[in-house]
Amino acid sequence: MFVQLGAVVLDADWYARQAVRPGTDCWLKLRELLGEDFFARDGELQRRKLRNRILEDDRCRREIDAILHPCIMEAMEHEWQRRLAGSPQNLIIFDIPLLFEAKIGHRFDTIILVYAPAEIQIQRLVNRDKVSRRQAEQTLLMQLPIESKKEKAHIIIDNSAGLEHTRRQVAEVWQRLSTVKRQ
Repeated sequence: MFVQLGAVVLDADWYARQAVRPGTDCWLKLRELLGEDFFARDGELQRRKLRNRILEDDRCRREIDAILHPCIMEAMEHEWQRRLAGSPQNLIIFDIPLLFEAKIGHRFDTIILVYAPAEIQIQRLVNRDKVSRRQAEQTLLMQLPIESKKEKAHIIIDNSAGLEHTRRQVAEVWQRLSTVKRQ
């Protein structure tokens, strides 16, 4: 919705997928850590298999995070600098689902949390990722509770109601941020 209004959005999930492309440094480190079993014949990381592993093995998840998070942030910061140099008037939003878990919230001027209660998050994970309820609950347990994230955010967009409700809030936040950017 922010992109539709004119923002540049740097999506951490997209950068994470780029970081694990066959042949990248992160990919090589993951192969060394995980072994061949987590990679298809063409070298692609088997994400579902990895997801199941990190749900069961917290140490493995931390090791993977230590490999991926710095690489992802470096790539995002590089793109931010590039975009800033090209069009300093653009509003640039970093979309980082694990911002607080990665302990990098201090790097940002304004933190926007897109909020939905845990039960709605679980249902959305089950529907989107085609996982069991147990897997969805385990996924959320790897993150800080959504209620504690609310306390750390500067702006909260309630995404628990309909799309139009969310769209109105995004428009209000866009107006607010655009006004600050112009000053």
